[in-house]
Amino acid sequence: MKNKILKIFVIMTLAANVSYAKSNTKIDKATFQEIDATYSKDKNGVYVWENRGWKKLEGLDPVTFEIINISGSARRYLKDKNGIYSIIYSMDGDSDKLVLENLPYDSQTYEVINQLYSKDKNNIYYSDRKIIGVDLPTFQRIDEYIYSKDKNNIYFRGKKISGPDKDTFEKIDEYNYSKDKNNIYYNDKKIEGVDKNTFELTYDFGSVVNGYYSKDKNNIYYENKKLKGIDVKTFKKISRLVDNFLIEDKNGFYIVEEDGSVAPIDSKEVDIENLSQLAIKTNLYHDKDSMYFVKNHKLVKIKDAPKVDPYNLSTYNDKYINKYDVVYYLDTDEGAFKKLEKAESHQFSAYGDTEYAKGRKNVYFKGKVLTGADYATFDMKYNHEKDVYEIKDKNKVYETVKAD
Repeated sequence: MKNKILKIFVIMTLAANVSYAKSNTKIDKATFQEIDATYSKDKNGVYVWENRGWKKLEGLDPVTFEIINISGSARRYLKDKNGIYSIIYSMDGDSDKLVLENLPYDSQTYEVINQLYSKDKNNIYYSDRKIIGVDLPTFQRIDEYIYSKDKNNIYFRGKKISGPDKDTFEKIDEYNYSKDKNNIYYNDKKIEGVDKNTFELTYDFGSVVNGYYSKDKNNIYYENKKLKGIDVKTFKKISRLVDNFLIEDKNGFYIVEEDGSVAPIDSKEVDIENLSQLAIKTNLYHDKDSMYFVKNHKLVKIKDAPKVDPYNLSTYNDKYINKYDVVYYLDTDEGAFKKLEKAESHQFSAYGDTEYAKGRKNVYFKGKVLTGADYATFDMKYNHEKDVYEIKDKNKVYETVKAD
């Protein structure tokens, strides 16, 4: 029954799309043809369905156009005689800013291996990113999605692991940890100083903190970083919703920072029982009455912070939050939230973990309108050759962000 309803919906969508095409004077009605519910073409071009209308994708050749579907994934690529493309939507969701990105793949030899791997005559790609330095003739996957290798290196999610012994390398778990005869690795990085003989994972399969912590006879580790001063025998993770960082030992409670530092918590000032993060991997915390952030390895109470309301407060990143459709910026020097200059909440987005953001009308840096920025072209884009994200407009690059 569900499949039948879905088929009827698709047919109705296609019928509506065709009807619109007939009324659109810019489309050549005689040669118009529907490819699927999203794409169509005529003798003049290729179109994508967006906001109840066909939007022309400038530059695509309709004669050689085809869609590359990836089995088991929602990801799709477009192809014509000139290249491989993906559709990029603007951060603010404005369909007029929808653009066609020409990907640096060789269109004649490009092929999909599986949901994450693809290749052409020049490179192997993992999740659209070139695997730097890979030897094409000897490349092979160790498993379906995580590990791969060539004659020179072993790779974790397309990133080279530094210095493993290829003959003794093996996975410890399915997601994050591996080892060889000499070392233990978390993702693509070696865990420095770990005692290999007593190393163990601290998995709690009922917890959202899976995959971050491990230990040996001497130390506790967060990812690949040693947590200084934490008692191994009494170490515990505090497993709460969206909370990867709160831990305890016999001496007290701590916030674990992303660089592996630990910030002690004064349980007399902070409601430990109700302390949690506002969102995963952010430096924003709250209890019933207050909000906090970590600065200089201390948990600092935010002055005059809006009260946490799980239904009406959301985070964009460590710096920007939204409360009742009002955007606030965290000034870490003053330890206080400030309403955004020329506040905007609709179509507002922050760029990664940076100080840059963009609203419906303005570009922002540190909560203030960024004068001189070109609003129309300001965006964060991946640079395939440099393997970094660039926050830029048509005039300059403002910041580069290392790709994870």
